[in-house]
Amino acid sequence: MKKDAIARRGIHMLIALAPLYYALPVNLPIIGLHRWTLVVVFFSAIMVFEACRLRKGITFMGLRPHEKNQIASFAWAAAGITATLWLSPHDIASAALVGMALVDPLAGELRLRAVADVKALPLSMLVYFVLAVSVLLVWDVRTAAQSLVLCTVGTVLAVFSERAKIRYVDDDFLMAVLPAVAMTALSLVL
Repeated sequence: MKKDAIARRGIHMLIALAPLYYALPVNLPIIGLHRWTLVVVFFSAIMVFEACRLRKGITFMGLRPHEKNQIASFAWAAAGITATLWLSPHDIASAALVGMALVDPLAGELRLRAVADVKALPLSMLVYFVLAVSVLLVWDVRTAAQSLVLCTVGTVLAVFSERAKIRYVDDDFLMAVLPAVAMTALSLVL
């Protein structure tokens, strides 16, 4: 595998650490700000960097060739992380982000290795489901039955949004936001 693909997949997997945000105190000591400030600063910094990158035509290792003149996947991922942390309860956001962080590179690797969809799709779904259920059970906010239902819906949406090829919206955004929003909405009626 090429160095840029390894770098891209490795950085993508680091998104699984995003739920550590919830380990921070709500009001950050020393700097005296609300922890949401960190999310806003993170998102703003990525968007300013992306605007400069697009304006100057900058490329770097890990950037895919088709992203040279369009919003790159890392910017979409930052938007997805921010929206997911903002719109969903901590357990659902954590499940969606961990699932997206690990299953998207897995699905990409399976595609690269030409694994047939009949094997790749169920494997991606199984891995996402196990990760999401594990995260929800660790948070211990919902019953096991609620967690199973939520994760079933989240799994289907995440894996199919990874496979969807939408020209202007990257799957890094969709894989985080669609399952998180759907699970959040469904959690209100369960």
